[in-house]
Amino acid sequence: MKTINYILDSFGFQDWADFKGSAFGFILSGKVINFAAVIAFIASLIKELFGITIFFFIAYVILIIFEWQTGVAASLKRGEKHESRKLGRMILKIATYSVPIYVLNTFQKEVQFPGIFDYEIDPFVWLYWTVLLVIIWQLLVSLLENLDGLGYKYAKTLLKIINKKFYEKFDLNDEQNDNIG
Repeated sequence: MKTINYILDSFGFQDWADFKGSAFGFILSGKVINFAAVIAFIASLIKELFGITIFFFIAYVILIIFEWQTGVAASLKRGEKHESRKLGRMILKIATYSVPIYVLNTFQKEVQFPGIFDYEIDPFVWLYWTVLLVIIWQLLVSLLENLDGLGYKYAKTLLKIINKKFYEKFDLNDEQNDNIG
């Protein structure tokens, strides 16, 4: 320990304890450790329950909040009064979206389908990703509709492009589109 203290002294530290406090003191405080433990728990819970990373979840939450805020702003621009019920509607939408993601993630993790010629056919993996894609697509379309209602000039153009590609990809026509909405 004398050698380490001697080396640390040449860098301006009194001893090992002085170096440790200077270099890692903020990490060793209870607040940082508690915060890191909570974030780690939340991240692992999200990954386990929903099958997505914390970064994906943060982007998903930001999309939901942005969609909600632009929806409120578009309503106010149309002259509609803001009601606290709209927050309840958003919470119900989040719950409605979260349940199938959770259920399909659980199915895809827990059910093992047999392979055919070394190719695993698992409908729950396909359903999980399809539902996740449709939810994100719906939120994005709703966000663009809100931005269009707020007067953002390129929102309507982008919405038309997205819908055109979506309808082409799934071989939908305009009559079917009118019945969906």
